[in-house]
Amino acid sequence: MRTSGQFVLYTNKPKVSNSELNDLGDFLEQEYENEVLNYPCEAPKFDREAAIWGAKMIYFGAQFLAHRHEEPKDLNQYFEMIKGELTPNSCLSADLSLRFLPFITKELEAIDFDDWLVKILKSHLQKFSYSAIGQGFDLEINQEELTKLFQNECYKTLFIDRVIEKKDISLTEHAIIHENIAIHLGEHKNHFWRAFVSEV
Repeated sequence: MRTSGQFVLYTNKPKVSNSELNDLGDFLEQEYENEVLNYPCEAPKFDREAAIWGAKMIYFGAQFLAHRHEEPKDLNQYFEMIKGELTPNSCLSADLSLRFLPFITKELEAIDFDDWLVKILKSHLQKFSYSAIGQGFDLEINQEELTKLFQNECYKTLFIDRVIEKKDISLTEHAIIHENIAIHLGEHKNHFWRAFVSEV
């Protein structure tokens, strides 16, 4: 999935072993180290727990997209929200996998817009909004939380860069994002993003 954007399910049982999760953590840590070579400023440290949690959301989401053997009441064991405070470390580490979650969510919506799993996955994307930028979701930005996250210069730059790259005009309605995009683009606003200029 990390190299081609595709993945294969080898079983219809949504379960993983501790040894598989250990191997997954090692793999994602190496992937993170490769990605941060291109990050601006000093990159946040790798959050192993968040990275594994993000990968599990992808795996279990794909399993329940393809196979439905569990009733909704049994789902907490698969889709429980990650514990702890949201940090630049957890956002960027989880994004290694969560960036693919919108695809699964949209596939589920195409089958049944009101599917219970759609609601669960969207709630995760609301929390980890960095992974949902430019995907057409109506993101509810917590300005206070984002202000705190933006204290990390690397995360702030990556977030704003992604908004500009995806041209997610809906996110510019939020003051903190709008202000930082204006600063980031400077005198080149009209050249890089005319729609943003019309919003100013």
